[in-house]
Amino acid sequence: MTATDAAPDPVATAERRWQDLLDRIHGLEARVAATTSTVNAALDHHLARLDALRRHLAHPDWPLPAPDPDSHPTAPTDNAPA
Repeated sequence: MTATDAAPDPVATAERRWQDLLDRIHGLEARVAATTSTVNAALDHHLARLDALRRHLAHPDWPLPAPDPDSHPTAPTDNAPA
């Protein structure tokens, strides 16, 4: 057996490397698609929540409830040193 008989086929080796690269690219594409889908769903959820809060702040339920006269005032206490 000569040295040239034992050498791998350069064309097959190159094709195998290209196929490995293509397989990895397809795997990355699948992961990016899955991550993008998850991120879009989370953004949609948070944007809907923000829109609901905005609507609530822009159009609160009127009239506002009257404070209970028997409750203590909610003013902050003065904690400053004397």
